[in-house]
Amino acid sequence: MPKSKNRRKPKRSQGSAPASPGRPDAGASSAATAKSVQGDAKEASPAAKKVGPIQFFRQVRDEALKVTWTSRNETLVSTIMVLIMVALASMFFLLVDTVLRWIVPIILSVSV
Repeated sequence: MPKSKNRRKPKRSQGSAPASPGRPDAGASSAATAKSVQGDAKEASPAAKKVGPIQFFRQVRDEALKVTWTSRNETLVSTIMVLIMVALASMFFLLVDTVLRWIVPIILSVSV
């Protein structure tokens, strides 16, 4: 499947400096890391900040605009591939069913 060409680059947080090669968390202490994790948990809790319906729909729209959607051509190619695979699987199971329908009576009719 072809990869989408419209990829977004990940954003770096403003307060973090680039890590040195081989040491991803160079200089970060466990206490500072624990505090930042607790701070993130407080910000992410759903009950911490309630928004009204208008603000909610604005946020939904903003998040939908951030999504990298597949192109029309990619969707068409993927759909055709799925339909071909469904047709092949259908023919395979038709063949297996036909063979079993022919073989099972022969096996059951054999007397000991």
